[in-house]
Formats: sequence, structure tokens, C-alpha cells
Amino acid sequence: MAELTAGQNMTVAEAVGDGVFDEDCSEMVVVKDIEFYSLCEHHMLPFYGRVHVAYIPNGRIIGLSKVPRIVDVFARRLQVQERMTSQIAEAIREVLNPKGVGVVADAVHLCMMMRGISKQNSSTMTSCLLGGFRSDPRTRAEFLGLVRNFG
Repeated sequence: MAELTAGQNMTVAEAVGDGVFDEDCSEMVVVKDIEFYSLCEHHMLPFYGRVHVAYIPNGRIIGLSKVPRIVDVFARRLQVQERMTSQIAEAIREVLNPKGVGVVADAVHLCMMMRGISKQNSSTMTSCLLGGFRSDPRTRAEFLGLVRNFG
């Protein structure tokens, strides 16, 4: 259980370390298909899936391996998917102050599969769009188009 909830004892600063770099880059950066595993805080059953993270740099970029580390900070704790998605986006915003951040999570929940409604083939998608991803329809459409095929 300690390993499954290790994110409770991790900070974003620890996950990122010295992995932020000054860079004059203004094109969208997307890290796609980041696998995650978490525990539903209501039922203590796993949920798992993939997270897609994008940001538009504003003079700083983050090491690509740091993005999955940020996902793990929030996934590896008792959690709900809706909050986790927003926490990842807010963390990227706090670390980089980018022009925009987009996060989409797609997951299956064993609490829906094993108990209650017992639906085996359903998944839940959540998104959090900040900055240009929220205010600019073209940016939002570009991001969602890039992650549409979750494979």
C-alpha cells in the first residue's frame, strides 16, 4: 500500500528537480500516452489508464521525463480522476508559467467494473484546459486532435 500511495509523500518540486530549462520555444509540446495507476479514494479499488499532457512554452521547457513524474505525484495516492486531471494541469502551470496547458485522462475504474453497475467496457475521460487551451478554439482543437487516437 505504501508504494501505491507514494505520491502522498512526493512534491512536484522533487519530481521536477533541475529539469526546467530556459528555451526560446513557442510551439506546443505534447507528451502522450503516459500510463498511470491510482486508487479510488471512495472504494479503495484501482483505476488506471493514460494521460496526455500538452503545454505551450513561455520561455521555459521541462525535461520530457519530468511530465510522467508529475503525473505519478498525483496518481500514486488515494484519488479521484477529476481532481487528478486538474492537479496535473495546475502543476505544469506552476512549474513553467506556460501560455497554456492541456491535460486529458482516459481511465477504467475497477469500482465500476467489479461492483455496482458492473460495466466492463466503459471508460471515463476528463480534461483540464488552462490559458490558451481554454481561450483559443484553434489551440484546443489542435491538442484534442493530436490525442484523439488514444491507442
